Amino acid sequence: MKKYTTLLFDADRTLFDFDAAERDAFGIVMCSHGIQLNDGDFERYVKINDGLWEQLGRGKITKDYLLDNRFGIFFEAIGREMSAQSAALNAQYVDELANVSTLFDGAMELCRTLSAHYDMYIVTNGVSHTQKKRFYLSPIHEYFKDIFVSEDAGAAKPMCQYFDYVFAHIGEDRRGTSVIIGDSLPHDILGGNNCGIDTVWYNPNAAENATEIIPTKTVKSYTELLEMLL
Repeated sequence: MKKYTTLLFDADRTLFDFDAAERDAFGIVMCSHGIQLNDGDFERYVKINDGLWEQLGRGKITKDYLLDNRFGIFFEAIGREMSAQSAALNAQYVDELANVSTLFDGAMELCRTLSAHYDMYIVTNGVSHTQKKRFYLSPIHEYFKDIFVSEDAGAAKPMCQYFDYVFAHIGEDRRGTSVIIGDSLPHDILGGNNCGIDTVWYNPNAAENATEIIPTKTVKSYTELLEMLL
């Protein structure tokens, strides 16, 4: 196996249980505004939100458009007129999300073990305030040298401008000895493929890869990842 010096870890759905955090924050916001939802409405929001982040990663929309419109698009999709409240809902949602930093089981030990052998950084899309607060609230922050958020970079994964920003801070000479570890084919793995960085697709649910995006390696568990890297 190629000798790596630097691990670039995605945050959400790789180390952090973002789905649980997202559901909690969404529920708090809707409840505080007295909004009654039907079964499946949260899943519909997630699909809309994930789709917007993918469009952002392809440079089709701006971050401001995403944040300003995701709740409006969601309410339109479920047939409710809430456009006047969308901005307030989004602001509260971002604040609530920042307070939740739930890790997957085993993530703490994974980071502790690997940090003794590698320089490690978080590479994540998202809102800077939210992602950094969640990161520094979590116990794993001591194992990482820094966190790089797409909002600060002015570009999102998988765009090479994002990774250029990362390597401008940690050293361009690290690009050839770095590996990206993440759950997202269109963000993490495609970004690595486009920008000359090896990739590990973290795929705990054994999802089928029906795309043309091919990772350098695939692992289904933290145990497999440790065996690969140590």
